[in-house]
Amino acid sequence: MADSKLIDTLHFGPDDAPVQKYEIYGDDEKTPVYAVIYRLQDGDWQKLDEKLTFAARDEQKAVAVAMDYGSGDSLPELRDLPAEARARCEEHWQNSQP
Repeated sequence: MADSKLIDTLHFGPDDAPVQKYEIYGDDEKTPVYAVIYRLQDGDWQKLDEKLTFAARDEQKAVAVAMDYGSGDSLPELRDLPAEARARCEEHWQNSQP
């Protein structure tokens, strides 16, 4: 995903010393696709092998297909996908705590 755009960076841990961060990337600022996870180790951010993926791209395709079929009804607004991605990162952080 060389053309992915950084949408947001979240830090988790104590307020004065975050220990984990998530960089959320997507096709544009409204379409998060994945998050890269880093953990602070020895004063440096180390990228973890794990990353989170989001269904934003699939959801966009579903909307496009529905529009192609010429639905006469207007489609509802897409959910706030960036907010959902942030919530998913926070949930991942909470679940990764001992």
